Amino acid sequence: MAVRTMTPLSSRLLQCLSCLLLGLLCLACEASAQAGPDDIPARPPDGRLPDGPDLRMSVHTDAPAGQPVRAPSRNPASGRWLPSLRSIGDNVLAVAGAPFQLSRMQQLEVLGAAGLTLGLMSEADGPVHTHVRRDGSSVASTATGPLAAPGRLYDRIGPDPVAFGTAGLLAAGGVLTGNRHWTRTSVRLTEAVVYTNLVVGLGKGLVSRTRPASAGGPVQADIGAFSSDHENLSMPSGHTAQAFAVASVLAHEFDRWTVRAPAYTAAVSVGIERVRSGDHWLSDVVIGGALGYLIGRSVSSSPPQPQRVRYRPILSPDRLGIRMQF
Repeated sequence: MAVRTMTPLSSRLLQCLSCLLLGLLCLACEASAQAGPDDIPARPPDGRLPDGPDLRMSVHTDAPAGQPVRAPSRNPASGRWLPSLRSIGDNVLAVAGAPFQLSRMQQLEVLGAAGLTLGLMSEADGPVHTHVRRDGSSVASTATGPLAAPGRLYDRIGPDPVAFGTAGLLAAGGVLTGNRHWTRTSVRLTEAVVYTNLVVGLGKGLVSRTRPASAGGPVQADIGAFSSDHENLSMPSGHTAQAFAVASVLAHEFDRWTVRAPAYTAAVSVGIERVRSGDHWLSDVVIGGALGYLIGRSVSSSPPQPQRVRYRPILSPDRLGIRMQF
């Protein structure tokens, strides 16, 4: 029985086919993997390939030699005590430049939101104010009374004491317990409140809309007047904007329902109370809540995402392997 030996050319062809199959397997395991530093051994100086096949399967990781492979820590309590000045500056630019960086789809969304607001102003603001206000006797007024209870407490304390008090509690708790995520969140919350106050103040002056207590009706406004009269500073609702800014930061930073549910419930209660008290129209509350939510989201850190193991083939004339990156 004759035994055919494999020539160097056939050996290299088989090796290339094996490399190709391995590469396809790695792409299937990790379609989004990005190539890192090249691990292919350099060709010898004389340019000659090895005479025979020396196929060695190996697994490479980024861990230092002699140390066990561990995934990086994703504990949010670790890291810096305070956000970097660069990140704070980036947040300022993001909030200030947001209106000028809208994509085509976002521009359409803004137009849709503007149309919805005008619809609320012309059709819903008046009836909602009539039926929901605190001194009314309608079913809606009675039903929303308990829902607005946290909002009434918020009004009595004041939006700034609530917001900055929450930031202070987070900072103190973080220092006492060594939880750096809490101290960073206290700074993010303060940022959100400051930016919200600036945007709301600019919006109130720009729109100069009359409050429900005046006799002007829901569509009376003096656009661009920058009125200083309290009765002409209805849109957007500052109390609601601050409440949603605080809720948005807490919800995005802690990212669990035990925080999100009470935070947003309290914010909605503030909005209901602002309508019931006669200080704002419904559309004022909707716009204020949207502004607060978006500003809070923009300054919040992204929640830690699970890091995936990345696979990349090691393909060379004398080596075949897989590189795993944690």
